[in-house]
Amino acid sequence: EPSAMEVTIRAAGGNGIAPFEAQLDGGKEGDAYQEMVDYFYYAQLRAQGEDSTEPRRITGRVPLTELGNLMRAVGYYPSERELEEIMQEVRMSRAAIEQQDDTIGFEDFLRLYINHRPVLGISKEQIEEALKTLGGAKLGRDELMRMLQVQGEALTPDDLAQCLRALVGVADIEQICPSQVDSKSFAEGVLGFEDYA
Repeated sequence: EPSAMEVTIRAAGGNGIAPFEAQLDGGKEGDAYQEMVDYFYYAQLRAQGEDSTEPRRITGRVPLTELGNLMRAVGYYPSERELEEIMQEVRMSRAAIEQQDDTIGFEDFLRLYINHRPVLGISKEQIEEALKTLGGAKLGRDELMRMLQVQGEALTPDDLAQCLRALVGVADIEQICPSQVDSKSFAEGVLGFEDYA
């Protein structure tokens, strides 16, 4: 009987957003949750213009176009195609309830993150395999930058600089990577992984 199953699911997982909060490290009281809240509020400010001197309106919603930045800020790096599919999912669910709003609230963001993030983080082997795909276990820094701009979902120089600024605070790869880049130097210097052995 479906109603009995729904009762069991609710009892095991909770109602509303609680099951999603519980899937974060530390739950609602953990650092991961608080970081998500902080990034979400920053995205609201960013959407209104970071350099604005006008009074800010905190509406509890951000434009759907900020979803990629939010996901990346909390450690999930969807491809542009994956991101477009996630945004299309939101648009379709809104159309089903005849809502034309192109924004998301924090609970929407949390649900999307939990439902779409990889179950396991990026492994050492995946980074090594990605470098091998680009040309070898060790690449010249300039060659890596060139490959990122022409392979797969190619990045423009401006997009690449923006990604670097978001990840490490500087747009110049020379400041963070040695002239020869291997998986360890990329993981630690660019992605910020700790204890990458």
